[in-house]
Amino acid sequence: MNNKALNADRREFLTKGAALAAAAGTLAISATSPAHAAEGIAVAAAATTEAPKAVAGYVKEPKNLKDVLSNARKIMDTCAACDIAGAGRCNGKGPCGESVPGMGGKRQSFVRNIEAFEGMSLNMRTVHNISHPKTEINLLGVKLAMPVLTGITGGLTYNMGAANKLAFDGELMTEEKYARGIIEGAANAGCLGWAADGIGDPLETYKRRMTVVSEFKGRAVAQIKPRTQQEIFERLDIVQQAGAPFFAIDIDSAGRAARALPGKTVEPKDLKKLKEIVNYAKIPFVAKGIMTVDEALMCAEAGCGAIIVSNHGGRVLSSTPASMHVLPAIVKAVRDRGYKMPILVDGGVRDGGDVLKALACGAQAVLVGRPMLRASLGGGVKGVEMLFNRFHTELVSSMVLTGVADVNNVDPAILTQEV
Repeated sequence: MNNKALNADRREFLTKGAALAAAAGTLAISATSPAHAAEGIAVAAAATTEAPKAVAGYVKEPKNLKDVLSNARKIMDTCAACDIAGAGRCNGKGPCGESVPGMGGKRQSFVRNIEAFEGMSLNMRTVHNISHPKTEINLLGVKLAMPVLTGITGGLTYNMGAANKLAFDGELMTEEKYARGIIEGAANAGCLGWAADGIGDPLETYKRRMTVVSEFKGRAVAQIKPRTQQEIFERLDIVQQAGAPFFAIDIDSAGRAARALPGKTVEPKDLKKLKEIVNYAKIPFVAKGIMTVDEALMCAEAGCGAIIVSNHGGRVLSSTPASMHVLPAIVKAVRDRGYKMPILVDGGVRDGGDVLKALACGAQAVLVGRPMLRASLGGGVKGVEMLFNRFHTELVSSMVLTGVADVNNVDPAILTQEV
């Protein structure tokens, strides 16, 4: 992008952020255009002078994921909530165009995430005695019903066009409402949901996010933006007081430094700063956005509790490889050097078969982003729980049909790489 285009882009970012903040009655909350939607942002829903907009055609009590997706489609402006081969299996090739899918992205990188899974086939094996495979894992001291967590997403009121609208249940859609859907829905399914941070979030806003986490002590986790060290420590204190068993920093948000409003600093983290965060934290630190072998090893050396292999959903840099394309090399390098650090992956996970493919490539668990955000917007707690249940059913079926007895021991030989 040339300087003229970059300056125009920045002006657009600042103008739209200020406009949204003014509409909410506070300049403490900033936002981006859909094309540059804030990664993992959760902002407070401030009172507005306008009456909330009613949305026609909601399914008031969604009975299935089709209903949930229909509701999500109605409340969102920037996502078509495509139903491609099943409820909510977005592939980046729908009517969203270049500026989305979902909440903004670099189309090529996002589509690669999807195609990486589609390019793997599972070898069917049914001559065995495995009928009730084990799906439970222990992740950083937390028992999960299956190796699936929600993605780290937020800012749905403005990124997805749901601000000042009534949700399917007739109540105002807010960030706290979205977060509750994610966290409580995941907890009900025996898994974990994330509460998100955002560059524009003042500290008081972040504290409100953590009140939801504190209600589910040990069963909800939180993320912090790659802010200055002191700002991270300040938020980390709140996360730890809320009882989160571990926390993440999405270092892959560092590229937003060029667009951050004054005083909203984000930055890359070198080995020294990673070690400082590890040493300050009383709970495990998960580094998200790791896409190379050398940086995975740096995180292991720093003492990170885990890493998430992620290209940020293909939203921050065009022409990156898919997360799944780099996962096997990262796993091999980390394990060859004797590190036991869990390795998670996100980007393009759409069903239980994809979960099994990721495990076969060496991941301990996956994060699911866009499908979960649509589930919370369209169905709240029950919508998220429905989606987790669907993932579990598909995962069990895939394990039985490939002869896998335990998610903690998945043989890479179940995969066939298509040419």
